Amino acid sequence: MQIVGANDPQCTAATLGQLERVIESGLQTFVEVGLALLEIRERRLYREQGYERFEDYCKARWQFSRIHAHRMIEAAEVAAMLPMGNTPTNERQARELAPLLRTAPESIPEVWQEVRERAA
Repeated sequence: MQIVGANDPQCTAATLGQLERVIESGLQTFVEVGLALLEIRERRLYREQGYERFEDYCKARWQFSRIHAHRMIEAAEVAAMLPMGNTPTNERQARELAPLLRTAPESIPEVWQEVRERAA
């Protein structure tokens, strides 16, 4: 999911609605939810609903703490760096690799492969 039309005020309300539907249906897939939250945060789409801060939006709209929302975003970012079909099965698994986003993001695929091999 990419941030498109970030400066187009006409598409922000429609985009927010679309992204919120992903989250509603999507607590089924942490990657889609995390990427939707990322786009809402980065484009400040929460302001469309009258919220000044992302954390207020997450708390009121989804009953997510700020920390939980950021964990979901990080887990989605980790999963997005892995080859299709080789992603963690849940947010918790991906979240374990999230510290690498700040220190060595290029190592995420290799570390994930090593974890899978050891688990097998």
